[in-house]
Amino acid sequence: MKIITESEMNFGKFDEENLFHIEDSKIYKDLGAGIKTVEFILKYSENSILFLEAKKSCPNAANQYESEEKEQKFEEYYSSITEKFVASLQIYLATIMEKYPDTSEVGSELRTVDSMKEIQLKFILVVKNAKDITWLAGLLAELKARLLQVRKIWGVEMVVLNEELAREYKLTC
Repeated sequence: MKIITESEMNFGKFDEENLFHIEDSKIYKDLGAGIKTVEFILKYSENSILFLEAKKSCPNAANQYESEEKEQKFEEYYSSITEKFVASLQIYLATIMEKYPDTSEVGSELRTVDSMKEIQLKFILVVKNAKDITWLAGLLAELKARLLQVRKIWGVEMVVLNEELAREYKLTC
């Protein structure tokens, strides 16, 4: 069983057979600089695989245009998260297609997916300090728009949670 600490939150305890701690993996490190990934990939249930990104906070969409600096931070935040989800999906798919020589870091339950047709892929952003649940809806809308192509192609579901909701889904401990 493994616990992953990220953005002042503890995720887990996860069975390592269901886990790919991608951000800490040799596969990811061997790819070199210039690629960003989510924290981890988890086979959450028989038919769902989660790609989880954790953040302590998030820029407020309501005041993103107040200054050039806020607009830039907003853009950097969402571009980075979008990039992480897409790259992580590609690394995971390349891994299960045996593109890399050693895939032992990927839990066996994630390596042995027979058919992606039956699997629901979910991109999950957990924002620790998001207290207001209505605020999460704005984050979700922004990410859904930015990830439209990959969501359509792969049928990816997008979810944004705060720490409390992540606990309810047994993602944090």
